[in-house]
Order: sequence, then C-alpha cells, then structure tokens
Amino acid sequence: MSDTPAADNPADNPHLMSDEAFEALEEILTSDVVPEDCMDLEMLDGFLAGVLLSPRVIAVDRWLPGVWSAHEDGVSFGSGSGVQRAIRLVLSYYNEMATTLGLDEDEEACWEPFCFAIADGDTLKLGDEWIEGFAQGLELWPQDWEQGLSEDTIEAVQSTLDEVLAPWRPGGGDEDADENAPSLADGDADDETRLGWLAAVGEGVNDIFAHWRDVGLPAPQPVAIELPQVARSGPGRND
Repeated sequence: MSDTPAADNPADNPHLMSDEAFEALEEILTSDVVPEDCMDLEMLDGFLAGVLLSPRVIAVDRWLPGVWSAHEDGVSFGSGSGVQRAIRLVLSYYNEMATTLGLDEDEEACWEPFCFAIADGDTLKLGDEWIEGFAQGLELWPQDWEQGLSEDTIEAVQSTLDEVLAPWRPGGGDEDADENAPSLADGDADDETRLGWLAAVGEGVNDIFAHWRDVGLPAPQPVAIELPQVARSGPGRND
C-alpha cells in the first residue's frame, strides 16, 4: 500500500493539541466529571484509530457516546462546564488524529499508538486497552463498507488487519479466531514484544488510512470545536 501523506504541511497543522491540552484530556477521562466506565486515554486512542480508519466516514454522534460508556446507549452525564470541556477535548483529539493518520513515519507529527508504559499485570497487560478500544472502533464500520471497492483493495486491507491483529488474538492468530472481533492476547509475552505488536498495528493503521486516500475515498474532516490552540514546547507526549 502507499505511504501517501494525509496532509501536505503537517508542521502547520492547526489541529495538533498542545501538551497541556493532551494532559488535560488524560486527566479528565479518569475524573469524576465523566461516567465511571468512560474510556481512558489509551483506549480512546485505539477507539478513534478504529473509527477514523473506516473507509466510510463515521459521524460524530455515532461514535461519541461510546467514549463515555461501553454499557449504555445514549448515556447522559450532565451538561456543566466540565462535561463540555471533556467533549471539546475528545473532539480535539479526534481532529488531531484525523489530520495526522497516514503521514510518513519520518514526519514529526505522524500519529503512532499511545499506550501507558505501566499496566496492571494482574488484569491488563501492555497494549490490551488500546486493542480493546481499536476493536470497538472497528465494530462501528458500516456493514456495507466494502461497497464500491475493488476486490484487490478489500483483500489488501483485510490482510493487513489480520496480520497486525493476529498476535493479540488467543492462540496468536489461530485461523479459527473471529476475524471481526479482535480480542486480548494470551500468553506471557513481555512488554518489549507487546510494544512491537502495537507498533505493527500502528504501521498497519497508517498504511490503510493512506491507502483509502489513494483509491479516492474522502478523508474524515476535523469537526468544529472551540478549543484554544497552544504552541507545543519541550519533549513530545510519546517521549
């Protein structure tokens, strides 16, 4: 697949979040402002990657409720300033990802999966939450996403997804595993191995996202929000 960038001037991208806004998003997703089962930042990153990777753009009102609760449809949690700020920050992160997915990996602003360096070894292992969010994002793809696409394109995309998600499935990609429902990996792979798996997923996501543009599918557009943009300074979030 092609590595065609999704934006011509990523350095001038007005949708890049400041480190301060990124940290505020991370904090608010685990605060009392949002529902108890709200996605944390790692799961949100995976979820939005799955949503934005859809060949048919998924409307905000289709995916946004899933951020706040995995168990309730139409969840409501008030309308105060804290809630509005949470929504704006999530939409800002969506905008950043929408404009950085598919960029060449040597671009400074190129998206890569975000995961916490420390995971709860008793219940979750490194990258598990990201993959769970990604799976939920993939589940929102329209049922007719293949319509109008060539067989070669469909096969290439499915093959890429199967390859990068195989290590995360029970049995390490057993042929009997459900291809449409990625699940958490079994076994005792160490963190370095899991980081390699996650990096491979990130490369696959960027590759597929760029490929959709190459075959003429429209890119998801940033949504209108009111959130001050602050210039970045110092080490980046992944550093």
